[in-house]
Amino acid sequence: MLKTTLFIAALSLFASGCRSSRPGASRKAAAASESVTRTSGGVQFIDNISVNPSGKDEGSTGGSGHPHVVAGPESNGSVAPGSIEEYKVDRFKFAILENASVEDMNNPKLLSFMDYWYGAPYRYGGMSRDGIDCSAFSFLLMSSVYGLASMPRTSKEQYLVSRHIRRDELQEGDLVFFHTLGRRRAVTHVGVYLRNNKFIHASLSGVMISDLSEHYYSQHYVGAGRVLNAGNGDAADRTGTSANAASRAIGSN
Repeated sequence: MLKTTLFIAALSLFASGCRSSRPGASRKAAAASESVTRTSGGVQFIDNISVNPSGKDEGSTGGSGHPHVVAGPESNGSVAPGSIEEYKVDRFKFAILENASVEDMNNPKLLSFMDYWYGAPYRYGGMSRDGIDCSAFSFLLMSSVYGLASMPRTSKEQYLVSRHIRRDELQEGDLVFFHTLGRRRAVTHVGVYLRNNKFIHASLSGVMISDLSEHYYSQHYVGAGRVLNAGNGDAADRTGTSANAASRAIGSN
């Protein structure tokens, strides 16, 4: 009887000890788990990578208002030569507009000129950023970018003094001419060819880049002319016939 009583008492004491020890162990496990998954209110996924959903950076100098990400040491800020970070914004902008690669944008004078004038409004007879017409734009581009200051002012005269070339011969800096007055074939509009069928001009919508294959320009295309010698930017040699025709045209206007 005594042995039975002692056995029951010992069993009761053991059971009581198990119940009293579990809450403490549970709290320690939860605390340990919390320390692994949380760091100053941010969720810790793996070592050294955490996200603070509040946007408040408690461990660094961030504080941008966006979820903060910490992922090891920061870059030293250096840019590798030829990497994409090396190119200026205007090179990307005009590479897209010309359907070309960024590496093809290798004429900084032309890029700077286009970036300044792009979007300028059209104004007949105008020659400023507040308003410019097509022949004034081509005149200024050729003189500013290529150093050609002897080109006439109107599109008709520019067509007459240029050396006419085939469409498949077009190169950067060549001129493209159009007729815009009904069925008349007289030249009334001019643009400067870039590449990939693209040309820049002062249209009624302002200075912009268009495509020769667009229906309107394809239907109103007159021809192309070259006023630059290939590769050197000097004025192209003109035939006597073209020069005399230009003189007569200028004298009659």
